[in-house]
Amino acid sequence: MKYKLLAVDVDGTLLDDEHRLSKKNIEAIRKVQKEGVKVILFSGRGYPALEEIIKQLELKDAVATQNGSLVLDCTGKKVLREELISEENCRKIFSYCREYGFDPLIYQGDKVYSKLQNGYLSIFERCMNQKVIFTEDIEECYNGKPLGKILVLDEPERICQIKDWMEASFKGSVSAQLAYDFSLEIGGSDKGRALKWIADYYGIKKEEIMAIGDGENDKNMLLYAGLGVAMQDAMENVKSCADKVTLSNNKSGVAFAIETFM
Repeated sequence: MKYKLLAVDVDGTLLDDEHRLSKKNIEAIRKVQKEGVKVILFSGRGYPALEEIIKQLELKDAVATQNGSLVLDCTGKKVLREELISEENCRKIFSYCREYGFDPLIYQGDKVYSKLQNGYLSIFERCMNQKVIFTEDIEECYNGKPLGKILVLDEPERICQIKDWMEASFKGSVSAQLAYDFSLEIGGSDKGRALKWIADYYGIKKEEIMAIGDGENDKNMLLYAGLGVAMQDAMENVKSCADKVTLSNNKSGVAFAIETFM
């Protein structure tokens, strides 16, 4: 088999719109894994929100969480790599959020904290299957340690505002990418850098990698892989940088890509 590593985004890619894992996707991933392909999940989620998926797929290798900022073994107990947002930069981001009325979600260990109380919080908790711990003051709650991920959920035009500020202020030293038009994923790393590290860790060449995704935060991963595959319902700028397009996440597009391109 030409490809030795399969990098797969989770939400909008591996899972359908109801956040379910299809039988076809399970069977296809288990099959290629038995054939020796390393299957790696790349997700904006923290490990607790991936654990059940890892079990269902019977994955045995690394998992890239928090948009690649934190790479763990399949048990979630061993940190293989971390590239985090410094305390100084965290506080700079919190200060901007406070000034302009954003309520960020912060990932500390296995827990997520925020002051956010609106419909976007409900979407997050339902989709991620993770309860957010309410805090009146995110800066009081913050433990002063570097973070893997800060998430901002807000109206699309306001998300554009903070994204533009992030890009102007940090010039790429802190990643700021869209998962959806209402969701900005801020991290110390991105999926592309994490994929390169994982490939080097396992001694796999980039031309031996197939990656599948749908969001802006998947672009660098698709560009690094020997074969980048976008979902049918992916953002247009993601499709434009992909080598191939598969079926939608509601039609087991991951299984189709595996069967067609691997």
